This record gives sequence, C-alpha cells and structure tokens, in this order.
Amino acid sequence: MTTFTGPDRSGATMLLSKVPQVTLFFWLIKIMATTVGETAADYLMEHTGLTLVSTLWLSVGVLAALLAVQVRSARYVPARYWSTVVAI
Repeated sequence: MTTFTGPDRSGATMLLSKVPQVTLFFWLIKIMATTVGETAADYLMEHTGLTLVSTLWLSVGVLAALLAVQVRSARYVPARYWSTVVAI
C-alpha cells in the first residue's frame, strides 16, 4: 500500500476524498441507487409521453450536469455523489 507524505499528500487526499469509503454499505446503497435510476428512466418514458430517444437525451443531459458538479467538487458531498450514481 502506498503512503503519501509531504506535498503529495494533500493532492492525493483531495482526490481520494471525493468518494465514500467502499464498504458493504457502499455496495448496498450503490445497488439501490442504480435501481432508483432505472426506475426513474422507465417512469419518464411510460408516464410523461417522452419517447425512448427523448428519455435518453434527457438522462444524458442530467448525467453530464451532475458529473460536471461532481468533478468540480473539492470534497465528498453525499448528495452530489449519490445523485451522480443514480443518474448513471
């Protein structure tokens, strides 16, 4: 395992601090979040009159916006992170 010391530590810590610790709870939440995203896309297509292509482009736009916010974030913020996971 690599240990970061000196000036590299702040950069590595900043990079690694943008995601949650991967544990059993992480995977449980990840599975549930993915299910919510799939259900939301299905709901949009079935109940709003959007076509498959419209739903696709709406989903791509939402994902792009959320990814931009997540990438610009300096630290882990649960709502930002999990919103992006749901959109994926």
